[in-house]
Amino acid sequence: MATHTQTYAQDLYDFASELIKVESCSGNERGVAELVTQKMQQLGFDDVTVDAMGNVRGSVGKGETLICADGHMDVVGAGDESQWSRSPFSGDQDDKHIYGRGASDMKAAIASMVYAGKVVQDLQLTDSITFMVCATVQEEPCEGLAWEYLIEKEGLNPDFVIIAEPSDDLISLAQKGRMELKVSVSGKSAHASAPHMGNNAIYAMAAIVSELEQLNDNLEIEDKELGKGSLVVSDITSNAPSRSSVADFCEIFIDRRLTWGESPQYALEQIQQLPSVIAAQATVTLHTFEEPSYTGLVPEKECTFPAWKIEKDHVVTRSTVEAYEKLFNKAPTLTTWPFSTNGVAIMGKHNIPVIGYGPGVLAACHVPDEYVEKEQVLKAAMMYAAMCLTYATNKQ
Repeated sequence: MATHTQTYAQDLYDFASELIKVESCSGNERGVAELVTQKMQQLGFDDVTVDAMGNVRGSVGKGETLICADGHMDVVGAGDESQWSRSPFSGDQDDKHIYGRGASDMKAAIASMVYAGKVVQDLQLTDSITFMVCATVQEEPCEGLAWEYLIEKEGLNPDFVIIAEPSDDLISLAQKGRMELKVSVSGKSAHASAPHMGNNAIYAMAAIVSELEQLNDNLEIEDKELGKGSLVVSDITSNAPSRSSVADFCEIFIDRRLTWGESPQYALEQIQQLPSVIAAQATVTLHTFEEPSYTGLVPEKECTFPAWKIEKDHVVTRSTVEAYEKLFNKAPTLTTWPFSTNGVAIMGKHNIPVIGYGPGVLAACHVPDEYVEKEQVLKAAMMYAAMCLTYATNKQ
């Protein structure tokens, strides 16, 4: 299998470069979706579809066992391009690397998934399994959104899903959950020369921010693998009639990371019960994501994303470890992800087994001069194909 996959190595790298060259920030994935669709059709996939949200699915095989690989097509923006040593969307290659926005997060992974499908088909591993590439939308702003649609609207129900997010050649068995909260405080405006006549919403919010910092330092629930949760005040805005007025409104956003054992309701009530929140009569609500996909479909998703973990003795984990050992003649290292993925919907909400393995490193994501190692891109393609074989055997 490894030898056969290597015959596609340069085609695989070139396809990753093609994907990187197409700018595809969230909500603008159409160009990448078209490229992925065309490539799977050219490679002879049995079925290729694009749903109403814009997710692309391509499958090989007609077996009852359905194994999916997930990769999101959207990327974050390039930021200040003067900080890049080459064009963010160059897709440049050298002997060891592919460069550009999305190289690690996660267009190279999509290329690995697609060519894994080709290998599965070439080696006729499709009698008992169906391998499906799922190139998804809008993961960066709202992870899990696309998979909630695939499961709840499209009826997709795989045996398990490979999350191809960057894992640096490690196998990820878990991630923390996440939620986005909004805290709003209303005050009373007054002329800045007579502040005692008003009620400054910023001052009330300052007390809340201080208590939130203390709460973060004193979170109690701790998981052996995932550690403690966390919270960060990630944005703050205020309003006043003018800069010479007392602010009558202030609002913050909180990114709350949930460890295993912390529910969204628990985290929400923690904040609602803070003395400063009660004193300010602040409202604490979940943020709702409502940005349209590139097809125009407008979702409405409360931003709660449950944690997930898969056990070391689960058949999916055992099959993944076995595939790695057979391919590379050594035992893999098992890890957990510090960041969030589409696994929040797949396993966190819907209890469909998930395991993580993909090319790239976290340190290269969302930064200038993003890159991915070619060796990891090729190894990922090998792994996805091999996992189909080991899982089909171990499931029996």
